[in-house]
Amino acid sequence: MKRTLLLLTLVFCSLITKGQVVNFDQLNSSAGSGKAINWTTSTFGSGFGHRIINVDPGELTTLNFQARHNSLTWKDAFVISSTGNVGIGLANPQHPLHISFLAGQRSRFQYGTSHMDIVDYPTGSFDYSNSIGIWASGKDALVMSGEGSNIRLVTNTTAGISVERMRVTANGNIGIGTKNPQYLLAVNGIIGAKEVNVTTAGWADYVFKSNYQLKPLSEVEEFISKNGHLPNVPSEKTVLEKGVNLLEMNIKLLEKVEELTLYLIEQQKQIDFLKGEILISKGIK
Repeated sequence: MKRTLLLLTLVFCSLITKGQVVNFDQLNSSAGSGKAINWTTSTFGSGFGHRIINVDPGELTTLNFQARHNSLTWKDAFVISSTGNVGIGLANPQHPLHISFLAGQRSRFQYGTSHMDIVDYPTGSFDYSNSIGIWASGKDALVMSGEGSNIRLVTNTTAGISVERMRVTANGNIGIGTKNPQYLLAVNGIIGAKEVNVTTAGWADYVFKSNYQLKPLSEVEEFISKNGHLPNVPSEKTVLEKGVNLLEMNIKLLEKVEELTLYLIEQQKQIDFLKGEILISKGIK
């Protein structure tokens, strides 16, 4: 009987070592770390294959799906922790889905024939050094910069050249057509709008108040002759150097229109007076 059992054991072990199929309902191991199932696909070079191994890195135990490609070192491809966290590209996932890839590597999400890539750009990578880019099919992209915490929107021209279109800086400034916006919104180009509503704390109707000091036209003429522009209006040199604040300029222009209206009213009074004098002198009145 003992010889029969020994013979059956030897046959069973032989079937296993020769790669035969063994059916089982449960496969349990004793407690401990490092229990593994190995597949040696090829012994060429340093070895190819896959394995499933349980690991105890501390705090959490993990089930690691590993692979090696012409290497003696196993690399974690897919990891499940004892808390249910899933990791890709790292040994100890800290989140429900934790993906890690090295500098310069690319992660791709495929949708039919289209795809979206997450790319890490290391130091020295042309315009996107030290940044992470999200690229869609056709190479239109949203690029988030690590340097300066800028967010940059980049599109691809018909010639295949990537061009930055918009940037949001770390302080919240937005630049369109400019990489160094100095205002909340800086646009280097033409803006088209159906309507623009600008709020203000004041308006130029102070000109019509009784205490407003309207300059005599002779003083206005003297100022123009000396300075080459209207009083309280920026000069050409100032505008070319600093630009124009549209709200302020509209108020100044309205101020001049209202002043001109007062001048015209005063002139009309003088005209009406002189016409009356002429009629009196002719005996018409």
